[in-house]
Amino acid sequence: MRTLIFVYTHDLIQKAVKLETSLLAERRDVMAKEGEVVSNFETLVMDEEYDILFRRLFLQAHAEFLSKIPSRYLRETPTDLSPIFREFPDFRRDRDFNLFLAVSDDFPMQYKKSIDIKIEQFLIDYICWRWFETKLPREATTYFARIDKTVDEVKDLLSASVKPIKRMPSFP
Repeated sequence: MRTLIFVYTHDLIQKAVKLETSLLAERRDVMAKEGEVVSNFETLVMDEEYDILFRRLFLQAHAEFLSKIPSRYLRETPTDLSPIFREFPDFRRDRDFNLFLAVSDDFPMQYKKSIDIKIEQFLIDYICWRWFETKLPREATTYFARIDKTVDEVKDLLSASVKPIKRMPSFP
């Protein structure tokens, strides 16, 4: 068995959520009667001002993702990381999402980046869904609809193998 290590930092995901919500807010700017643009940035963008709420939603996204992944893929993730991880931000504050996943020895390693992207997409979609569920319910359903599809794609990638499946011969 191989172990794949994924690290999703609080700051990286927060920037991605801020970008996603900013783009949506920009598209939602509306024209007033006098021709002025009424900006939705104040209410729609989840920026650093909402750090406590972001932190709560980020932790909920961790829990939701882990509840949807079969336990056979999960590896114990150490909480007291050794000095080899110094190039990453400080893990002792438990701000980031560290995930160790087990895959078979014949797992095609080129799928690792795709899994990484899909997990990041899940975290962003989950946080945006929860952020918009009361502000823009119609847009929130778009994010919600992508969550289960993304998890299924991750599961499919994790179960990939370079060896063909052997089948019993069929007789007439």
